[in-house]
Amino acid sequence: MAQRWFTSQRPDYVVLALAGGVTVVAGAVALVRELAQILPNRDVPVPVALDGVSHELLLSGATGVDGAAGAVAAEATEAVVRVSGLEAVPFALVLAAAVLPLLAMLVVAACFVLLGGSFFRGRFFTRGNLTAVNVAAATLIVTSLLVPSVQGTAASSALVSLGVETGQAFVLGLDLRLLLAGFLLGAVGYAFQRGARLRRDVEGLV
Repeated sequence: MAQRWFTSQRPDYVVLALAGGVTVVAGAVALVRELAQILPNRDVPVPVALDGVSHELLLSGATGVDGAAGAVAAEATEAVVRVSGLEAVPFALVLAAAVLPLLAMLVVAACFVLLGGSFFRGRFFTRGNLTAVNVAAATLIVTSLLVPSVQGTAASSALVSLGVETGQAFVLGLDLRLLLAGFLLGAVGYAFQRGARLRRDVEGLV
């Protein structure tokens, strides 16, 4: 019965490994593209959060109350500024803000590739699987705080380079969704740890 269940689940493990592999490839391509945009230090795109700030936007085809073309009230949440000739510190911040999310995605995806391959071979509660789950969980938790903070600080630094005073030298951010995902994956890691311990105890009785 157990063998039949494992055999029926093998396609799912293949999908898990393939999905992780595709994500690794896509992340690597995105990483190369970001580096190509940033490393020349010319017209570097820097996302800037504009949450809750009201703006007048000129939209194509927009008409005012009198039917004439004009601006409409809208609430923009993000803008992209382009900066050239960044100094060392702002450049490093902008580079880190672009690269860190992709590196985190690559790490998590690689962990799922390892898990899918291990599950496919019938290895579940192993030390390698436990390490992969814990590394993925820790990556998500660290990323939930590090990436928003670096991105906010990089945006503030880029604006200062353009002569716009933001009044914030350092921005502290938090991505609650990534944090929750990290804790949930950490709970899965704890279950793997218990399973691995139970497996060792059973093997010791044989």
